[in-house]
Amino acid sequence: MRKTTKKKIAPIVMTVLVIAYIAPLMAIVLGAMGLWSGGETVNVKFPLLCWLVVGGAVIVGALKALRQRLREIDGGEEEDASQY
Repeated sequence: MRKTTKKKIAPIVMTVLVIAYIAPLMAIVLGAMGLWSGGETVNVKFPLLCWLVVGGAVIVGALKALRQRLREIDGGEEEDASQY
C-alpha cells in the first residue's frame, strides 16, 4: 500500500461517518415535513426546512473538505502547517 493511500483512509472514513450521521437526520426531517404539511402544524415547516438546509450544508462542506485534503495529500504536502 502506498504511503499516500494510507493517509487518505482517515479523511475518507470521517467523511463517510459524517454523511452517515447527517443523511438519516435529513430523511427524518423530510418525513416529518410530509406528515405535518397537511395538518395544523404548518408553522413547523420553516424550522424543519432550516434544519434540512443546514444538514445539506454540512454534507457539502464535508465533501469539499475531503476533496481539498485529498488534493493536499496527492500534492505531497505532509501537513497543512508544513510550509511554516
